[in-house]
Amino acid sequence: MGDIVRMPFEETLDEYTKNYHDNDEYTRLFYVMDSMMKYIHGNGYYVINFNPKNIVVGVTDDNRDFVNFKSIDVMDDDITNKINNNIYNLAFLAVGILSGTLNNLTPLFLKQNFSQFEIYIPEQLIKYYRLILVSGGHTYLCDYLEIKNKQEITKLNKALEEDSGASKGRSYVKSTGHYGNDDNIVPMKLPNEDNKDNIAAFVTNYALAFVIIASSLLIPIIAFLLGQR
Repeated sequence: MGDIVRMPFEETLDEYTKNYHDNDEYTRLFYVMDSMMKYIHGNGYYVINFNPKNIVVGVTDDNRDFVNFKSIDVMDDDITNKINNNIYNLAFLAVGILSGTLNNLTPLFLKQNFSQFEIYIPEQLIKYYRLILVSGGHTYLCDYLEIKNKQEITKLNKALEEDSGASKGRSYVKSTGHYGNDDNIVPMKLPNEDNKDNIAAFVTNYALAFVIIASSLLIPIIAFLLGQR
């Protein structure tokens, strides 16, 4: 998909959703938004406003995706909750956009009636959004898709091995990324911070918190994916 040449554009997410886009375009968009949010978290910031009018999306002249979250702030405390809330809010935003119900949708109604929204969600994203919005899971969409992609490649290679003569003279399938790789995404320009010592101390604390989150949450996600055959 990364080889498809697209027309350059820049507009708010609100403007983007007023035009028709197919499931693959939306999947790519949410993948890019999630990847950028993870990048923001990794640099010590979090998103404080998911209003579509405050988010700019687009494609550059050299066919790279970009997202600009206009409202971000430093994560100086309560890091775990801020990360988890961002993951949830982006998932909620995505389902609200896909279903055309964002302005009236509530978290409780979505949780209790998620099955009614599945018809609007791209098939490969249904399990992820159910995991986040119904089951209370916390993992990035980009990580989920990467794990899922590797799982599918592993299954395909296993099938090739089991096929007659597959073990000799046949090339294995390799992962090339699900919706492009990070080289196809322009990093968002982040605010400059004057207090470098505080930022350095924060990054140390953040790194520890993130390792804890990743180790506790990625394992059940992998098990979840492997269990869905």
